[in-house]
Amino acid sequence: MYVKKWHIAGFIFILVFGVFLHFAYDLSGQSEIVGYFSAVNESIWEHLKLVFWPAFLFSFIEYFFYGKKEVDFFCVKMCAVFSSLLWIVVAFYTYSGVMGFNIFAVDIFIFISSVFICQYVSSKLLQKETLADASDNLRSFVVLLLFVLCFIIWTKNPPDLGIFWG
Repeated sequence: MYVKKWHIAGFIFILVFGVFLHFAYDLSGQSEIVGYFSAVNESIWEHLKLVFWPAFLFSFIEYFFYGKKEVDFFCVKMCAVFSSLLWIVVAFYTYSGVMGFNIFAVDIFIFISSVFICQYVSSKLLQKETLADASDNLRSFVVLLLFVLCFIIWTKNPPDLGIFWG
């Protein structure tokens, strides 16, 4: 029950903080530092930050309250974050590719459902027997740090791919 409450709190935190990050770049006067953590344009890549950064931050909060006891904590969080980011990309490109245009309400639904997926996957994996050992946990933490580097580097120097066009 304790972990379930954390995941409900995480859902709310990620949702609220993610919405704030959507507007933070413009509200900050387009601060370069704020841009590393918030959407600087309307590309799908930049919108992935709206789930990633709040989930990443909340994971560290969780870690200090109960995650230290979980051998596979960062492995679980990496799987949860990756699942939510993958859902955003697949859902957006599938529906917009079929429709030929974007629908704002569907985009909002995709964001909300991605936050739900993140927390649901995390909750379910933490309820299972240990997913990974300590070395897998360390590798998963490194993967999360690679996401951090990609979001920071590709904010200012995006590759010439459609996911970065906004």
